Amino acid sequence: MAIGGGLDRRPILGGMLAGLASPARLSAAPILTLKSGPRLFTGTPLDKNRLALTFEKVDLPLPPIKVSNGAAKLSLDSLRGKTRIVTLWAEWCAPCLVEARDFAALRRRFAGPTFDIVAVLTGSAEKLDFAGATARLTQARVAGLPLLVEPNGGKRLMQTLSPSPMGDGGTLPCTLLVDSRGRVRGRSRGAPTAALPPGAAAKQPGSYILTDADKRAMLAGDRGTLWQSPDGDALVTALRDGILDRL
Repeated sequence: MAIGGGLDRRPILGGMLAGLASPARLSAAPILTLKSGPRLFTGTPLDKNRLALTFEKVDLPLPPIKVSNGAAKLSLDSLRGKTRIVTLWAEWCAPCLVEARDFAALRRRFAGPTFDIVAVLTGSAEKLDFAGATARLTQARVAGLPLLVEPNGGKRLMQTLSPSPMGDGGTLPCTLLVDSRGRVRGRSRGAPTAALPPGAAAKQPGSYILTDADKRAMLAGDRGTLWQSPDGDALVTALRDGILDRL
């Protein structure tokens, strides 16, 4: 659907990776995000913002799980001192990569002393290292987005921060809003209104699982998510200006 329209609530899935050792434990969330808990921004100027409405209210510490930044290993809970959008992604999740393109564009405009955006690879089926993950982002036309990698295909971050509602495992895409103290205050699962491949809705109106061809078409296209809309600008501006530390 076009960015300017209303939210389409059909449960369109981002596609589950074939060939995983335990495919039931890793899954792709709906492309069209549905909130599953209390709204984070109720009672704020963002309470009618379409993108802000996708974030459920949580209060979780970033876990002390080791990640690599290409030069050294650090603990994820060291991400303090500024508000951050943390996007969890994997190479098998096409909607994650579409959303990452929008995050890279937003970072070029909004990053600064009080705000940043970082991508964290977790649940990599190919066990991508930092160089491999960087190459995959470049291939998807994602440039200038800071990257952290959970080593050796680890999926503890996904399982801890984005547990599957179906039980054991984790779900992607997942976007986290982290305050300056390093606490996760908001979580959105699924890429909000990510572009569907042409004809996808016509193939199966009720729900649609992306094929490999669909995912290639999605990544080759230029349509994105609500993050590239005025609602995205408004939400990122509020995050940069410290709204999480005032909630």
